[in-house]
Amino acid sequence: MDAATNAGNISSRMYNRERVLRTILQNGGLPRVDLARQTGLTPAAISNITRDLIDDGFLQELGVLPTKRVGAQSIILDLTENQYLIGVAHQGASSLRIGLATLKGKLAARTEIATPQAYTPEWAANTIAERWHTMMRNDAFAQTRLAAAGVGIVGLVDSTRGLAKHMPRIGWENVPFARMLEDRLNIPIALDNNVRGMAVGETLFGKLRAYRNVAFVYIGTGIGSGIIIEGNPYHGSHGGAGEIGHVCVDPQGEQCYCGNVGCLETTSSETAILRRAVAMGIITENERNRSAKEATRDLARRARQGDPLAVQLQTDVAKSIGIALANMVDLLNPSHIVLHGVITESGSEFLNIVRRAVQQHAFLSDDDMVHIVPATFGSDAGLIGAAAVALDSVILKRGAFLQPTPERATV
Repeated sequence: MDAATNAGNISSRMYNRERVLRTILQNGGLPRVDLARQTGLTPAAISNITRDLIDDGFLQELGVLPTKRVGAQSIILDLTENQYLIGVAHQGASSLRIGLATLKGKLAARTEIATPQAYTPEWAANTIAERWHTMMRNDAFAQTRLAAAGVGIVGLVDSTRGLAKHMPRIGWENVPFARMLEDRLNIPIALDNNVRGMAVGETLFGKLRAYRNVAFVYIGTGIGSGIIIEGNPYHGSHGGAGEIGHVCVDPQGEQCYCGNVGCLETTSSETAILRRAVAMGIITENERNRSAKEATRDLARRARQGDPLAVQLQTDVAKSIGIALANMVDLLNPSHIVLHGVITESGSEFLNIVRRAVQQHAFLSDDDMVHIVPATFGSDAGLIGAAAVALDSVILKRGAFLQPTPERATV
């Protein structure tokens, strides 16, 4: 067999293994006969693929389907949760969240570490690697291997090269962060923008698994979005797709830290919301100086309780977000937009105002519908997203051709 033929066979095997794994991930445990029907592969091919995946530790047999079917095809197959774990890390504005997740996106361990206002890539890589080492030494994971890891970070990311390209808030420029972690752990690392990871998590593990065109918008200290087009995360030419926080919603507005005027972040980020809340007399300067999330959560509570000034602020914020989302709808036409962030805890009326603004400003026919929904995983969205990025780009797209070395087993 020549090299080209061998490479083609390997590529075909990887693709078919990926199809099988994705089908099970989307539908839950399935018998072989249903896998064959849903993937279009022959029963013989399914038998060979699933046998290999069981031998490699990615699939397990869970028992016989309670139907009239007989034979091996009635045995349910599902992803394993006790042989491999995925390291996960999410970089927020003021903390690092670090944990372990199963192949099905369930968190097995987690911790949170407050970060300095500015910190070096070396400090972050050492901290993340050390915590994964510590977690894997837990007796509960003694028979488990760390197969890969996913990391979601703020700013512009080149996920192909594993680069943190531009992170002005903490001063990182073109940092090879994935390689830094790989050098410390000897496992493959998937790096992506944290909100893009949340979008992947929503469509791989969440309520939107059946949908292929989805946007995820996170409203925090900054505002970003992750975009899924035809089932795949969209990065753009330079890794900057989804920077909705710097869409102009008020040409006469305030100057943004990016240098432009009237960006969505100047009207609807937590920083902007709290600044305006002080100016309106809703909260004091001392209250503003607490944790931004706690202060914003308090504002959301006041809006739910009917405080008229808090309701007015909530309305203005929601309208600005709706204008930005209308632009997204006109450009990308997603079926669903997920909104996530503390301010969305204002209640159903917040989402309703956003929906009305989108309907008012987007170019939609009367029977078109864009579903604007809350996130599936709440405060765990970042960690689940990191797991999804690793599973999607390291494990699934390689067809689970991933055999950890003995050194990896000791991580």
